[in-house]
Amino acid sequence: MAIGAARPRQLSRSLDFSGVRIETARLRSDRAVTTFWRWWAEGGRRRATAALASGDARRVVPEITALVEAIDPGLSWEFVPAVDGGPHRLTVTAAGVPELRGAARRWLAAAPAADGTWSYADLREPVRGRAMYFREHRLAFDEAEVVVDPGLSRADVTVHHPGFAALAGADASIAAYLLLDALCGEEQVETWVGLIRANATAPGDDAVPLADLPRILTELAADNTDELGDPAWQILHGDTCNGPLVAVVRVPLVSLSAPQFDRHVAVDVPYADVEGGGLPGPLSLPGLRDLEDHLVERLEGTGECVGAESCDGSRLLHFYVDSTSPAHEQLRAAACGWDQGEVTITVTDDPGWRKVQHLRV
Repeated sequence: MAIGAARPRQLSRSLDFSGVRIETARLRSDRAVTTFWRWWAEGGRRRATAALASGDARRVVPEITALVEAIDPGLSWEFVPAVDGGPHRLTVTAAGVPELRGAARRWLAAAPAADGTWSYADLREPVRGRAMYFREHRLAFDEAEVVVDPGLSRADVTVHHPGFAALAGADASIAAYLLLDALCGEEQVETWVGLIRANATAPGDDAVPLADLPRILTELAADNTDELGDPAWQILHGDTCNGPLVAVVRVPLVSLSAPQFDRHVAVDVPYADVEGGGLPGPLSLPGLRDLEDHLVERLEGTGECVGAESCDGSRLLHFYVDSTSPAHEQLRAAACGWDQGEVTITVTDDPGWRKVQHLRV
């Protein structure tokens, strides 16, 4: 059983991501991470261990909650008491809010090494048991069924459970998220699940037991991994008001895949050799590839290219970089030598990777 101050998962979140606000919030969050681990080393760990041993873990909940909320008010946390002689686990998680994934990962990166008493995580693991309680309602796992609508790199899931009928407002949707986290683990859900819907009515013939979902998501992950175990790349085709579009994207396009890269840099590159449909011709393609390689090399681990869209005489490169580094200026300098037109660069703080979600299909 997990014990903590885990807030219900937020279905949407409106944040101000202007550059000055993000930088200030990042510095404040980093200071709060340092404060948390200083408290843990200077007595918090001892008090948490004693509280769990006494069976009254909730006596340290207010103190830990205040420290975690200082990192970011949207974060959730929980204890998972030791099982079968293993260590207790302290988890601080973004709870499904992509914009908070970086804060949770920075908290984990500053954690001490795990030992025989404590381990640390920023993702909830699948839980043991047969049911979970939500708003004092028992939701049995074996009563849940799911209808899965798979795409190329994500699966939309409708969760059916008779217990949802007793929940009001958005609670059924929140419970559906938590059921998926409980059975699949937070990492699988955030990486491979797209839309999640809740339904209290009996499902149709296309439903499967909730217990089958981890296998389905594992197969989806395998389909999007290359022979070396690295993320695969997909080629997408579409039509726009400006003509046909071809996109090449890295999978998965989620902030969890690189939470340290929280700034989106859009590099819009015009090309001179334009085929009839607006796509690059053979005279421009080698130069475009060389430019992309050059930009990636300049980042030296402070960012990565996650996709490119070609349409109407222009290729839009999507980069995500570390906002605490000069990576976006390095990209700007590296692109200035392009000789087939003026390159336009747009920089946006985007820790939730919202700028590329139209390419996650």
